[in-house]
Amino acid sequence: MVEPDRILTRQAGQTGLLGQTALIRANTHSENGWSRGATIRPGFSIVLTEVDHLAHEHYAFLSHDHLKLHCKLDGSSLIRDDAEHSSAVESGRLSFLVQPMHTVKHEIVKPDTRTRAVTMVCSRDFLRELIPDSEDLPSILLDYLRGPVNQFCHRDAPLPLPMRAIVEDMLQLQSDRMADLMLEAKALELLYLSLRQLSGDGATDPVRPKSRQKVLELCEILQSGEGAAMSIAQLCRQLAWNETQMMESFKQVTGMTISGYRQRARMDEALRQLRTTDRSVTEIAFDAGYEHSSNFATAFKRIFGFSPKMARAQLN
Repeated sequence: MVEPDRILTRQAGQTGLLGQTALIRANTHSENGWSRGATIRPGFSIVLTEVDHLAHEHYAFLSHDHLKLHCKLDGSSLIRDDAEHSSAVESGRLSFLVQPMHTVKHEIVKPDTRTRAVTMVCSRDFLRELIPDSEDLPSILLDYLRGPVNQFCHRDAPLPLPMRAIVEDMLQLQSDRMADLMLEAKALELLYLSLRQLSGDGATDPVRPKSRQKVLELCEILQSGEGAAMSIAQLCRQLAWNETQMMESFKQVTGMTISGYRQRARMDEALRQLRTTDRSVTEIAFDAGYEHSSNFATAFKRIFGFSPKMARAQLN
C-alpha cells in the first residue's frame, strides 16, 4: 500500500519495461529514494527498491495469493501478520513469504535504514508451469503449489555472492528498450538461483538465535573503520567467541567468509564513491586495498559485472 504523500509518476520519455511501469519516488520527511515494478512474464513480476528510511516506518501489504521471493542487499526490517506472528528480514538474505489470501503483511522499518532489494512476485500458475514436480523445495512451497495456504510463513537462507551481483546489476539498469533483454535475463536467472538456493535443506538455517545475533554484531564491526583492520583472533576476543564456531556461523548466515565479506564491503564502498564523488579511480582503489588500479578494476568487474569506468560514467 502506497503512502498518500508519496508521488506516483511515470518518467516522461522513458521506454522499456522499467520506463513503462509506475515509479514511486519517496521524497518526504521520512523517506528518500525510489521503488519501481515491472512484469517480466505473465504471473512473474519484480519490484526494485532503493530507499533511505529517515524515520520509523510501518507499511501494510494486502496478499493476493502470490509467492514473494525477496533478495535484500541492505537494510533490515520486521514483518508480521495480524495474528502477531513475526519474523526478521535481514540484509544479505534470500527469503520467501506465503500467506493466506486477503490477509495483511505488516512491515516495520527502523530509522536510519537504507533498503536495497529486489522482490520477485510469482503466481501459482506460473510456478506450476516452471517447476511442475520438485520434491526438493521446502514443504511450505510445495503446499503453496498445491493450492491456497492457510498460514503465514516466512523462511530464509543466505544470499550467495553471485546472486548479490545480479541484484546489484538490476538496481543499476536504466529505463530504455535496450535494457529490457538484460532485465528479463537477470530476473529469470535470479528466480532460478533463488529456487535452487531454497531447494533441499537450503532454507533450513541451523544457526542458533544467539549465534545469529553475534554474526550481526560481527558484520557491524567489520563495516567500521576499526574493525576492518582487526585480525580473526582479535575479533574472537572482542565477541568472546570460538574461532571455529564464529567462522562457520558467519558463513551460514551471510553466505560468505569473513575475508570475502571484508572485500565485498570495501568494494561496495568503492562503488558508492565512484558513483557519488569525483575522487580518482586510483585513490578509490588504494582505499580498497589495491596498490595498482588494474588489479582493482579486475576484482571490481568480477564482483559487479561492470568496470569502475562504467560506474564512474553514471556519475557524469
